Amino acid sequence: MEHEHDLIRQILLGNKDLFAQIVLQYQNLVFTVCLQIVGNESDAENMAQEAFLAAYCSLADFHGGSFKSWLCRIAANKSIDHKRKQARIEVVDFAPQELLIGGSESVEELFLQKEQKERLEHIVSTIAERYAKVVRAFYFDGLPVKEISRRWGIPEKTIETQLYRARQIIRERWENDGS
Repeated sequence: MEHEHDLIRQILLGNKDLFAQIVLQYQNLVFTVCLQIVGNESDAENMAQEAFLAAYCSLADFHGGSFKSWLCRIAANKSIDHKRKQARIEVVDFAPQELLIGGSESVEELFLQKEQKERLEHIVSTIAERYAKVVRAFYFDGLPVKEISRRWGIPEKTIETQLYRARQIIRERWENDGS
């Protein structure tokens, strides 16, 4: 551990090439932490690289303790952020279809044709603003009901009711506009 602290001091004093020793020492551990969170090797490699870059850039913020734990925490946070970002992208991609079918269909059926998505966005733009606003926040922005409630100062039950009514209106307009 003392060796690591000396190494970090030397890196901070300008011997930046020594960081390669840290990478070599911890690359397998960091990769494993990332892989456990993101679930695939390609993303884990990317998150490990980002973790080492973030650690390098934040080395001056390391104030003792276990460097290994500090580095693993950075790797875990990078991986968790990546998973959240991926989840948000999936919510945006699949949410419009979920509005129509209630989210009970298979993954294959959730893929939208471009014109269906545009049609749905058009329908959302024509419903009452209070419904359109909550639909955009919940489905397109991926915010949970609790977060929408907190941000807007509206009770959760009100948000849930608005989502329910919005789904009804959207389904009705979808069916009435033809397929």
